[in-house]
Amino acid sequence: MRRVSNSGSDARLAQSSGKPAPPDTRQQVVDAAVARVVENVTASLKAMIPEHAIRRLIELEVRAAVQALPPVMVERAAAPQVPQSSPQPQTRTLPEPGPALAPERLTYRVEEVAEIMGVSQTTVWMWIREGSLAARKVSRIRLIRRVDLEAFIDAMPASRGDSKDE
Repeated sequence: MRRVSNSGSDARLAQSSGKPAPPDTRQQVVDAAVARVVENVTASLKAMIPEHAIRRLIELEVRAAVQALPPVMVERAAAPQVPQSSPQPQTRTLPEPGPALAPERLTYRVEEVAEIMGVSQTTVWMWIREGSLAARKVSRIRLIRRVDLEAFIDAMPASRGDSKDE
């Protein structure tokens, strides 16, 4: 798979004086980033890479494209566009999400999978017994490979639980 370098002169479109790039230059940067993402995703699809790997590739390419943007554009996009005259709405703080799959990890223990998935260890053991989640026994420890966990997550239905529309 081909990696695209972000160190070229196109990645440094911001002027040294700190002034923002003209709108047409910004659009060119965005268009180039989108084209790069589409090109890499298309190449991955043609090579029949699993869906979770394609998602990871898209995430990496978008992150690289954002890092290639001039700092002024990133700061402007991150700043909320709230009018000064309107009162601030009350916001609710959301709890921290559970741990994500670590890309450098190759395997997880049953208790780690339970924490990642937000279920009990008993549920993870049930998935292993049913054969829907592959696990390997190493010495006296059950290990779940990251690729098996990603495949299991991809195969899960999009929504779990009862519908609240009734």
